Amino acid sequence: LLADQPLLPAHMSRVAAEFGFDGPERDEMLGGIVSVVFFSTGALSSLGAGRLADIMDRGKLVSGFTLLGAFGSFLNSKVSGFRGLLFCRAAAGAAIGGLVPATYSIIGDLYLADQRPNAVAMLSVVAGFGPALGQALAGFLGPEAGWRAPFAVVGLSGIPLALLLAFVLEDPPKAEVVTSTEESWCSLLVAALSKPTVLLVCLQGVVGCVPWAVISTFLTDYLAVEAHLGVQGATAILFSFGVGCFTGTACGGKLGQHLYLKDKRFQALFMAVSVWAGMLPMIALISASGSWGSIGIYHVLASLGGLFSPVAGCNAKAVLLNTLPAHSRGIVFGVYTIMDDLGKGLGPAFLSIFIRNFGRRVSFIIGISLWL
Repeated sequence: LLADQPLLPAHMSRVAAEFGFDGPERDEMLGGIVSVVFFSTGALSSLGAGRLADIMDRGKLVSGFTLLGAFGSFLNSKVSGFRGLLFCRAAAGAAIGGLVPATYSIIGDLYLADQRPNAVAMLSVVAGFGPALGQALAGFLGPEAGWRAPFAVVGLSGIPLALLLAFVLEDPPKAEVVTSTEESWCSLLVAALSKPTVLLVCLQGVVGCVPWAVISTFLTDYLAVEAHLGVQGATAILFSFGVGCFTGTACGGKLGQHLYLKDKRFQALFMAVSVWAGMLPMIALISASGSWGSIGIYHVLASLGGLFSPVAGCNAKAVLLNTLPAHSRGIVFGVYTIMDDLGKGLGPAFLSIFIRNFGRRVSFIIGISLWL
């Protein structure tokens, strides 16, 4: 499903030309409105899925959301107008939003506390192959076969996978069983959010995910147009960013686990330093594109940004898992996803307004700077 996300941003200008959007309208409609629809449906879905993950078979839940996302991606290849595009993006957003709390609830029951940072990192590494595959499809299949073809490939690949998951994915036993039927999801949520660590981890996603929205929504098209790299050249830069993300996620999870065992405060400090280390190369990449940069510099900066940017995120999820009891992990991860989706959804919408006044380069630098 994650292979679906880079497909539209990679061909934003091409889709805009087909739908009759130009200039700032391209960023407002295909960047802002599409992101709001995608992530708002994901936020609502994650809240419902979070509660369902605490009370039902999570294997069936994962399979169902995978099937929904696959159909949404495939139908995206058939749309003839902007309204149809929004419906398909809503389906894909709901699927991804629902998978997050269900998946991390399963991870919490499969691994012990001191193993979770590495487990979350490995899950993130595997999940990272999705956007990388999407970038490859968008960069090499899209220019030849049209922007709809990658959506068809992703959708048709996801349908049999979803059906396979329904038969082979088993729901592990929950670490704790809630015996009281009077404990509502609301009381579970209030009790969890009363812990400062849980509240801070959830709230940081609102602002902390805006830079990720810049990268996933606008950066490919920005490099293709403003840096004159074309779709293939821009997706190659994003591939370098993805390689950095693989490495940073795997090593960051390992190091985070090591620091957690030494002193939990060291893990938090490591997360803070990694945010700065990832932010600066990405600001330099946006600044360099189309001005003083070269293709080699773009690849180096993207790789460095990818190396450090995901470290805080994978460790934050491990911190959340280690702080929560098993019976409330699903619902709290639903809220965590909502906070992330607020940043990812509203971020592009606000940035598209900034673009009208300040242009793309300044607006994107502002967006990346919100990692501060």
